[in-house]
Amino acid sequence: MSESEKPASAQASSPSPGSPPPGSPPPSAPAKPKASPKGRRPPPVEETPVIGGRFLVAAAIIGGLTILPMSPIGATLEPKEPPRSDVSKWKTGGKATIRITLVTADFATLACAADKEFEGKHCTNKTESETWPRDPNAPLDDNKANVIQPYRTWLDNRLMLVAGLWATPALAMRLHIEPPANLLPEKLARFVTECEVRFVGELDKPKLRWGAGSSWNADPNTPTVPVAIPESCKIIPEPSEPCPEGAICALLTRL
Repeated sequence: MSESEKPASAQASSPSPGSPPPGSPPPSAPAKPKASPKGRRPPPVEETPVIGGRFLVAAAIIGGLTILPMSPIGATLEPKEPPRSDVSKWKTGGKATIRITLVTADFATLACAADKEFEGKHCTNKTESETWPRDPNAPLDDNKANVIQPYRTWLDNRLMLVAGLWATPALAMRLHIEPPANLLPEKLARFVTECEVRFVGELDKPKLRWGAGSSWNADPNTPTVPVAIPESCKIIPEPSEPCPEGAICALLTRL
């Protein structure tokens, strides 16, 4: 029997080449790729980091700050400590530059006792128990313009007597803006003053008092103490520890 003579049902049941066998489920449609939500972009592909740009700039800065302080340029830029006191000029009639470290509480607590006067300048006391009589014509508050007080120089700790230090404009202003009141000396900011002074005499073994409640004592290491009158004073910065004042050191401490 030829194919054309076969019943139609047989022809329909006969699978065509390449078609799935009868009874198998229909083939599923190929899955479509999911569309990304609106407004969202696919994550960027991370690239391998390359050394350059900001990294090189930072490395150059750190390297420069490490090498520069040890170079001749660094030595030029970094200021040196102030010179030591030239005591060879500390003679009657001589002039010198002195530097003294202070707190404003020193205005009221430092005192000396001696019965000698220099150009109207004298200690607070004549003796340990007798105060120097007050001039009735003197103003009530002159910042101790005629009072001699003991001080020690900055860095080399040399003992000297200075009259009227707190009456100079720079020190009077400092005392005005930072009055000691009832504060302890350690609660006050320490500073350094640099003064041009002239020497007017000496005191032999003057009795000194370094605090309001301390006893009177002469300095055994300095039997003769020079007396000076300031001609001008200014306040200068004191290097902080452990790093002195300077551009290079300031940068290094901030890294």
